[in-house]
Amino acid sequence: MDHRLCDFTQVPELAAQVTRLSNLAFGEYEGAMEVGEGWTEWYLARPGTDRGLSQAALADGKLVSQVIVCVQPLQLGGQTLRCGIIDSVATDPEHRQQGLARQLMERAHEAVQDADLDAAVLYTNPEDHPYGFYSRLGYRERTRAMMLIGRRPGESGCGAEPVDAAEHAEGLRNLLNRYYVGHEGFSPLEADLWRWHKLDAPNPPTVVAEMTGSGPITTATFATARLRTATGERHVSVAYDIAADVMNADQMHSLLASAPEEEIALLLDERALELPMVNDLGLKKAVAEVAMVLPFGSAASRALEEHGGPWYMMVESVVGV
Repeated sequence: MDHRLCDFTQVPELAAQVTRLSNLAFGEYEGAMEVGEGWTEWYLARPGTDRGLSQAALADGKLVSQVIVCVQPLQLGGQTLRCGIIDSVATDPEHRQQGLARQLMERAHEAVQDADLDAAVLYTNPEDHPYGFYSRLGYRERTRAMMLIGRRPGESGCGAEPVDAAEHAEGLRNLLNRYYVGHEGFSPLEADLWRWHKLDAPNPPTVVAEMTGSGPITTATFATARLRTATGERHVSVAYDIAADVMNADQMHSLLASAPEEEIALLLDERALELPMVNDLGLKKAVAEVAMVLPFGSAASRALEEHGGPWYMMVESVVGV
């Protein structure tokens, strides 16, 4: 079958087509969730998502393969680099084994380089076949991480409680930007990214914090999702953007005890200081993840030679919340 290769600006009924393809392509993967058209419209509005850089393959007008590119500044090797985050690489099962993913990735890489970006960054499961595919394209594994799942811990004596993410946006953004300043893969939380992720989502997440007279001293965000796992679909609170002025086991307990659902999932780098605290609360590894980087110039190549800190796992790229 002949396929027409183009960018997202030329895809008819884009949100509906991306929704159909995403559910077809990712239905077999652990940690994925089924999505609706409202979710897709929100996801395509993510700050930095560029329809001119995102690539598509069409068969008689139907979207059968895709690569979504989101441009954001990311911390890498002690520098802040302009990166193309490669998301939602997907091919309709009926159109696989025809080289579409490779062709679209190559087109995306060319477009990203033409836009003078420093590197491409993506997430994948190291135990699934895409890992080898990305490695052959030149991507380098930068860190190993995992999704942990477990029951919400019992109540603690600390004071984290739900807060208005709009009213307290500046203080919460400042806390998170301070906490993750040494983390690779982190994009500073500017106002537009905060609004998109915390306020404009189809099902806005729950943001909790412990407040003082001078502002928040701890925070976490919880998004409700139905995740596919090896043991079946699980209804969980996905925890992310966890931070504290001084993080310790009591603070972590307080934050995770604030989750709306009885089960919690969260993503952590294997080197994360929070990992022992989370393990002590009974959460266990469910799915492996890696962050991979493809450098396009000397700045990114030099950054990859530097020893990096723990990686900030972008839950919007890995899970889609």
